[in-house]
Amino acid sequence: MDIGALRRVQNIGRGGFGVVDEVVDETGNHYALKTFVINQPVPLSPAMEANVRRRFEREARIQSGIEHKNIVPVLEKDLASDPPRFVMPLAESSLARDVAADRTLGGNFMQAIMDIISGLEELHSLRIYHRDLKPLNVLRFREQTNGGESSYYAIGDFGLMSLKETEVTVLTHLGMAMGRDMYTAPEVTQDLRGASPQSDIFSLGCILHDFVGQRPRSACSEIRDEGEFAGILLNCTRTDPKRRFPNVGAVREALLSLGDITIQASTHEGSTIAAMLDSEENLDEKEWSIIVNFLEDNQDSLDERAVWKKLGTRRIDEVAAQYPQMAWRLGTMYAAWVRDGTFNFEDCDGISVRLEHFIKSSSLDVQSECLMAMLYMGTSHNRYYVERKFMNLAGQLMPEELARRVAVEFRADDDRVCSAVRHLERSISTSRSLLHPQLVQTLNHICK
Repeated sequence: MDIGALRRVQNIGRGGFGVVDEVVDETGNHYALKTFVINQPVPLSPAMEANVRRRFEREARIQSGIEHKNIVPVLEKDLASDPPRFVMPLAESSLARDVAADRTLGGNFMQAIMDIISGLEELHSLRIYHRDLKPLNVLRFREQTNGGESSYYAIGDFGLMSLKETEVTVLTHLGMAMGRDMYTAPEVTQDLRGASPQSDIFSLGCILHDFVGQRPRSACSEIRDEGEFAGILLNCTRTDPKRRFPNVGAVREALLSLGDITIQASTHEGSTIAAMLDSEENLDEKEWSIIVNFLEDNQDSLDERAVWKKLGTRRIDEVAAQYPQMAWRLGTMYAAWVRDGTFNFEDCDGISVRLEHFIKSSSLDVQSECLMAMLYMGTSHNRYYVERKFMNLAGQLMPEELARRVAVEFRADDDRVCSAVRHLERSISTSRSLLHPQLVQTLNHICK
């Protein structure tokens, strides 16, 4: 791409150290071009100008090195020019604009939250903290799927991101500390060096409040609200960062532990089972037996779905450690439920995490069935997070014995697994060659 040949269409954003313009290339493709510009009411010294320029260039370099669906990519950069600039895909909208039009996004707000969590999880795994997460910096894009078109959200605007252990420059002390806006963690407003995963979790809680809050909130304050989400909102936004959720995966787990509040057990027995799983106490062998027997007797029912929604990772680890035979029965049923099920997009990520916990703690046959369920759910629902998790678990470091067992499942499913793997390669721009050699060999044999 020749950045110099791009033609400006209109300005679509302006910040303290950059402007974003919609541009078009000679073939009519539209992009977003971010250019370094200092928009400050007070002139900066030459040393400060050089400093903020280095920050802009670092933003481009790091963002261009991250390949994740829920992180806005850098398509091309020209950092040697004066001023430096880089190109990104053009978004359809921002979350801020979408929420202003419809607070619950047509009832699909959880999909947006799960997309944000997925993006943050990737950033935090790289020890990168955004520090300026807010609806204006979450952008909506459209993609082609097997079923037509769908939308997803991605995190952008990394101008204030930090790398752990990276020295924060004098900018922190000369005006780059955050203002007390409605999404910023209190520790970041005092000093950018106070950023951590918990700072982004605070911002995530504020975004969640935009969707579900029943009371107004104040900047940089704990959110104490009412309703189903009250506990999650509070534990995202506690004043002391150490008392917030330990990571964004724990936020996902807490959200999914609520279940779909529109799906309730249809019988008294189902409600009792769901309440048992929802309690804080460990369950004994008799109680686990009641749960497992109930699920075996109520397959394909509303009660089954309501109970599965309450089975969190803590419970999976608990039963696996104490009652392996019960965990085997549960894992087998859970994989069967997921394998051919239809789920809300926002549920898929958390379901895949539950499958992963069964994989890490169960017998070989349950592990293989859970991997196959993950593959089919990810590809049938076009969930990047789930597809990527499957590739990681089934990669070249996969235990040899498990790879041979999954290869048997591949052969049994034949055309279906070939179709799923082809979708996987297109969806996340990967290659089957990155799978375990045993799986690659099997796919080469059955996928003619």
